[in-house]
Amino acid sequence: MLDSLVNISAMDSTCETGMLIDSLCAGALIIEAGASGDLKKLKEIRRKVNDEFEFRRICEGYMDTPLLEAAKEGHVKIVEYLIRQGAGVSEANLKGTTALHYAILNGNKELMELVVAKGIRVDADSRDGTSLQIASSRGDVWAVKFLLSRDAKPDLCFLVPEPPLVCAVTARSFECLELLLKAKADPNKYFSGFGPLSYAAREADTRFLKALLEADADPDEPKIGHVKVIEDAALSKNLKALEILLPVTTVLKHYPEWTVDGIMEYCHSKQAQAERDDDKDACLVALSKGAGICISIKKYSNAITHFKTAHRLDPYNPKWLSNQSLCHAREDRCTLTLHSANECVRLSPRFPSPYPGDARAAAKIIYRFFIAGIAFMLEPGDKHKDDKFRLAFYDYFALMYLMSTPEEIARFTTVASKS
Repeated sequence: MLDSLVNISAMDSTCETGMLIDSLCAGALIIEAGASGDLKKLKEIRRKVNDEFEFRRICEGYMDTPLLEAAKEGHVKIVEYLIRQGAGVSEANLKGTTALHYAILNGNKELMELVVAKGIRVDADSRDGTSLQIASSRGDVWAVKFLLSRDAKPDLCFLVPEPPLVCAVTARSFECLELLLKAKADPNKYFSGFGPLSYAAREADTRFLKALLEADADPDEPKIGHVKVIEDAALSKNLKALEILLPVTTVLKHYPEWTVDGIMEYCHSKQAQAERDDDKDACLVALSKGAGICISIKKYSNAITHFKTAHRLDPYNPKWLSNQSLCHAREDRCTLTLHSANECVRLSPRFPSPYPGDARAAAKIIYRFFIAGIAFMLEPGDKHKDDKFRLAFYDYFALMYLMSTPEEIARFTTVASKS
């Protein structure tokens, strides 16, 4: 379609505009060829763009590069050809997605083997998680075994807080769980939220629970919100899990009767629910305070961990996501800033509005944000545009954050508007 409209070799490249059009059209044609699996067309474009460095720059200058488009559509030969021409095998789009992520999402074994053999980073993180998280969440036993054999870290998680063990449990893939435990995945380690044992306690299939306990998972592990694993089983009305956990769990003294029936009855009482709500509120206050301390000493990664944990406890409150965005902006991590912001807007599209009367100042900040955002999307690899986007984004969210609590905003004061 595009090649019927554009003749690359006939373009006027004598000026900067012509060169830009050349580059954009070549990029569009390369992406179309990669997505459609047309190797002949791709080789023809490569001959016309006879500068190897320029061809590589064009290939890597788009949100989904030609290599990623080809990987997404499963065109292994195209991916192999682009790698031979110098395309970066580990290149990712703005969501962090690499060719390996696409291969696993599509269950493409041949492509997995190719990109790993070419040196792709097996532990690269993305909006969908690491390759091992994706494979585990799909219950893809072959992919999990393959990735572990290529030294994928069995506990790694960040953007998606559930570790591979949790992904295996929620996917109800006992084989994946066994593979991960055999690879020494830690059943007591998790980034934020709930651990593998908590998820297993809710499953009707008790094999997951038994396997984790045999791997030394701790049923007394302190939990956010003070909900123990045995209470997860009771709240899910999972009697079999409750019977397994009862003899290995330390007695909770506030329970009137420490039996299966007694735990079940008390756990579903109004008194127990009120206690859980109070514990949750206290935990959120502690997390917010801890994050504030981390921010005051510029330990933004630690603050992000606090906000992620709070978001797991209080998933419908957008302020935890907006705070993550602000911290990512302070760390100069534009892609993660954008990711958290998108999640915040998706959760609460109208969150929140500036004070009335600030319209002119707000308009300037919002205008600068959108201009910087467009520039960043067009050229995400440009350091200068990254910086402009980060600062504009920072101002924008500081403006939009809960303006009724100025002490919150004070922690994020910036002089970016003066630059």
